[in-house]
Amino acid sequence: FTLLGNVSVEGEYIEEKTAAKLSNGDKLRIRAEDGKAQVLFMSSKKLEESVVWGGPIVMNTRDELLEAFDELDNGTFLKEKIDY
Repeated sequence: FTLLGNVSVEGEYIEEKTAAKLSNGDKLRIRAEDGKAQVLFMSSKKLEESVVWGGPIVMNTRDELLEAFDELDNGTFLKEKIDY
């Protein structure tokens, strides 16, 4: 996920604030295109379940995703209060 700035990943241009799904491999080349860039990189084993993604929310079904956005709009998305 590009947090700040535009980058190219293995030659493919990725705009700021964009997620990219990568294929398997053991090396990765990321290049800042317009000066500074910040990238969040995560790796995991493949999930053996359906994934529906909308912005910052990831669920298993479209209905769950729509419910999550309703909860976000109504202020009930977070089930436990976070104390800072």
